Amino acid sequence: MLNIDYKKVFSKLSHIKALSHDQKFDQIVQNLITHTLNGTFDSKPKNEIEVSKMIKYVYGISIRDTIVQSNLDKLIDNSEIVRDRNSREYSIIPAVANKLSARLDEANANELSVKLKWFEELKLFITDISDEGLEKMWSLLKLYLSNVFEQHGIQTLNFLNPNLKIQEEDEKHLLTIVETILKENSDPFTKEELASSINQFISNADEIRAQYLSQLADSTFTSFALTSDAETVNFLNKRFNNLNLFLDTNFIFGILDLHKNSEDASAREILEEVKKNRLPFKLVFHPETLAEFKRAFDARALFIRATKWTKETSRVAIKVDGLSPLEELFHKQNMENETDPVVFLEKYNHVDIILKDLGLIEYVPHNKRDEELYEIEKDVEKYQEFYESVKNRKSKSFIGFKHDVVVLREVRELNPKKTKFLDSKAFFISSDFVLAKFEKKFYKKNWEISYVVNPSVFLQLIRPFIENDYTANKRFIDTFSVPEFRSFEIDYSTTRSKALQIINDNYHATSFETKVNILRDIVILDKLEKANEDYSKQTEIIENHIALENQILAQQKDDYLKSIQYVTHEKEQLEDKKLRAEKNIRSFKEANEVLAKEKKSAVTEIETKKTEIEQLGSELRQIKESLELQQRENTYLKSLKDWEERRDEYVKSHLITKRNEYVEFSKYCIRPCFTLLTVAITTPLLARYYSDLKTYLSNAGYSEINLIVLIIVLAFLAGWELLNRTYVADKDKMKVGLKWIFTCGLPSKKDSLINSHRDDFITSYSELHDKPKMD
Repeated sequence: MLNIDYKKVFSKLSHIKALSHDQKFDQIVQNLITHTLNGTFDSKPKNEIEVSKMIKYVYGISIRDTIVQSNLDKLIDNSEIVRDRNSREYSIIPAVANKLSARLDEANANELSVKLKWFEELKLFITDISDEGLEKMWSLLKLYLSNVFEQHGIQTLNFLNPNLKIQEEDEKHLLTIVETILKENSDPFTKEELASSINQFISNADEIRAQYLSQLADSTFTSFALTSDAETVNFLNKRFNNLNLFLDTNFIFGILDLHKNSEDASAREILEEVKKNRLPFKLVFHPETLAEFKRAFDARALFIRATKWTKETSRVAIKVDGLSPLEELFHKQNMENETDPVVFLEKYNHVDIILKDLGLIEYVPHNKRDEELYEIEKDVEKYQEFYESVKNRKSKSFIGFKHDVVVLREVRELNPKKTKFLDSKAFFISSDFVLAKFEKKFYKKNWEISYVVNPSVFLQLIRPFIENDYTANKRFIDTFSVPEFRSFEIDYSTTRSKALQIINDNYHATSFETKVNILRDIVILDKLEKANEDYSKQTEIIENHIALENQILAQQKDDYLKSIQYVTHEKEQLEDKKLRAEKNIRSFKEANEVLAKEKKSAVTEIETKKTEIEQLGSELRQIKESLELQQRENTYLKSLKDWEERRDEYVKSHLITKRNEYVEFSKYCIRPCFTLLTVAITTPLLARYYSDLKTYLSNAGYSEINLIVLIIVLAFLAGWELLNRTYVADKDKMKVGLKWIFTCGLPSKKDSLINSHRDDFITSYSELHDKPKMD
C-alpha cells in the first residue's frame, strides 16, 4: 500500500512544483531532500532515518531509508549539502539555499499570476462574485485538482504496479468529485457554477497556466512513484520495450475529430508524440475495430445523408449544441459553401487508407479454433450481463460487445503469463471505463497488470520521455476538465437531428429564432422523443409549435402598436418639458460662466501647488535612491569584510599546517644529513693526519687495522646514506625538510619560507568561495 498524505503532497507541490517530468528519479529525491533541509526546524537531522521522517512530515511522502541515504551521499559529493564532523548534522550550503529560495519565490509569483488572471476571467461570467467568493472558488479549484490528480496518479501507478489495490472511491467520476467538494464545503456555489469555473480555468489555459497544471499532475504522479516498488523506479529511469498499442474505436474517432470525449486530446497527443519522438510503439488496429468504426460512422452519417441541407439550416444547426461532431463538421462546411452530403462523406469510405497515412497498421489476427470461438461467445454473454449492471452507461449492440472481447483477448494472448509492464508486448488503448472494469473482474489475476489503458493514463506514463511544449501540456490538462452534463438525463442528440431534418425539409420560411428555439426547447424534444419513428406525428408537433409561435408574434405585434401610441403621447409631453428645461438651462448657463471664472483662478493656483509638490517628490526620490545605494554599499562592505575575515582564518590555519609539515619533514632528513656531514668532515681529516694517527695508535699499542676499520665504517655509512637518499627516501619530504634545515633556525627565514605559500592559499580560498560583488 502507498503511504502518502495526498492533500499535503498537493499543497506543497502547488507552491514549489520541484518534481517535474524532465528529471530522473534520483534528482527528484535530491530535490525533496534539499527543499526539506532548507526548511526551518528546531534541530537538524543526523542520519537518513531523521531525514526520511522530515520528508514525511513536510511532504506527506514516505521514502525508503536506503534511497534517502544514497542520495544524501550524492548531494555531499556534489557539495550541495555538508555534514558536521562533530555533531553529525546535515545542513544545506548557503549558495544552494539561496537558489532554492529564488525558485520558491518564482513559483509563488507564477501561482499568484495564474490565480489573479483566472479571477479576472471569473468576473466576466459570474458578475456578482465578491473577493471572498473568488478566494473560496480558488480553494475549491485546488481541492478539485488534488482529488483529480490523486485519482489519476493512482490509476497510472496501478498500471505499473498490479499489487496496488485501488478503492472504489479512487475511481470516482469527475462530476462526482465536484458534487462531493460542494457538499463538504456547505454548497457555496451551484454545481454548474463550479464545474463551469473549473472548465474555464482548464480550457482557457495560456502557456503559464498549462505549464503550472501539467507540472502539478506530473509531480503528483512522481511523488506516488517514490513510494512504489523497484519495477516502477526501473521504468522511470529506463526506456520502453517495443509495444503493440491496439487502438479502440473511440481512439480512432478521437484522432479524426469525430468524437467528443475528455480523452480525445490525449489520443491525439499520443499519436503525435509517437511520431515526433520515434517511440518504440506500433500503433495498430484490429480488423474488428475497423469494422466497428464503419458501422458506428454509418449510423452517425445517417442524418446527414437523409436530405439536402440549406445554408440557413446549417447555420441553425451550428447555433444549437447537442449534435454529433460529424454533423458539426458537415454543417460548418455547408454553411460556408453548400456541400453535397455524399461528397462530404465520401472520403471516410476509405478510412483504412486515412489511418495508414497517420501511421497506424492493420493487425493480422491468428485463425481462431472452434474452442476459442466458443469461449469468445461465452465471454460476450458475461460482458453483456456485466455491462447491464453498470450505471450511467451508453447503449451497445451485440456486435459492439463482441468487438471488445475479441480485441481484448487478442491483446492478452500476445502477453505471456505473469507479465510485468517492461516485459509486455501489447496494450489496448481505450477510453471505455466499463471494458476496463470488466477486464479487472473477469480476466485479471492478482499478479497481472491491466491491459486496457485509457489514453490519458498512457500519456502520463510516456511524458517523462518526451519534450513537452505548450500544445502538449494543453492537451494533457484538458483530460482533467469536468465532462459536459445536462439538466435532464435523457440524451436528445438523435431527436434533435431528426427535428433539424424536418425543419430543413418543410419549414424554410420560419424565422431563424423560431428554428433555434424548437431545437433548444426540452419540452418539444421530449414530445418528439416519445413520438419516436412516427414522422407525421413529429411534423405535427413542430407545426403546432410554429403556429403557436405565430400567434405569440401576432399578439406581440398588437402590443407593439399600442406601445407606439403610448410613446407618441409621452413624446408630446416631453416636448413641453423640453421647452421649460431650455429656459432653466439658459439661467444655469449664466451662473456657470461666473463659476468658470472662479474655477480658472482656482486651477491656476492648483497648478502652482502641483509643481511645488512634484519638485518635492523629485527631491524625495533622489534621497531615497541615495539611501538605497548607501545601504547596498554597507551590505557589500559587510559581506566583503566577513569574506576577508573567513579568508584570513582559512589562510592562517593552512599556514600553521604548512609549518608543522616543514618541521615534521625536517626531522625525516636530520639523520642522513648529519651522517653525510660527519663523513664529509671526517674523511679529509683522516686523509690529512693518517700518518700521525697511525703513529699515535702504534705508540698506544693498537694495531693499524683499527684505523682501517674506522675508515671502512665511515665509507659504509656514507654509501648507505647516499643509497637511501637516492632510492629509498621520499624525495619530496627530503626536499621540503632540507628547505626548513637550510633556514638554520633563523625566525626571519622560517617566516619567509612559510609566507611564500600565502598567495596559494588565498587563491585556493577564492576558488572555493566567490568574493562578494556589489549589486
